[in-house]
Amino acid sequence: MIDHTRLSELRAHEFSKTIRGYSPGDVDDFLHTLFDDVAEIIEKASSLSSRIGELEEEKESLRKREESLGATLVAAQTAAEEWRSVARREADQIIREARSEADDMIRKAREEAEAILRGARERAGVIEEARGRLRQELSLTLSRMRGEFDALYEAMDRWEQGVSDIGKGPGVEESFV
Repeated sequence: MIDHTRLSELRAHEFSKTIRGYSPGDVDDFLHTLFDDVAEIIEKASSLSSRIGELEEEKESLRKREESLGATLVAAQTAAEEWRSVARREADQIIREARSEADDMIRKAREEAEAILRGARERAGVIEEARGRLRQELSLTLSRMRGEFDALYEAMDRWEQGVSDIGKGPGVEESFV
């Protein structure tokens, strides 16, 4: 499960440097870890969603039970007034407890689902930040490589000019001296 310590570790993670930038293997490993964590969040959210469905079914069952208790109370009206009063008090207490318990379960499940979604959103933000940094680093590396290629092409042009000047004959050597 993702916690604040794990998020801090992910934010503080640094890749080792190579000649061409970050090590692709390190980046891939790091991204796989992130994907695994996101998959875990998604599984947990799915599990909680299923649990909410179960709780809704349980709530419906309790509602049907409440209706059944109501029918029992109607039948009990033919009995003595004292029995009806006792049955009502018991039924009301059961209904209150069942409603309270169902409401608490639903509230807790929703809070947990919201916490998981908040965590997923935070992880998505971390991933997006890392993606932005990677884009910046790639852009910088490409700019550097363009500069190096331009300098190499310029040196090659000068070399070709020198080779061409050698082919022109004597006197050219003096210009190189």
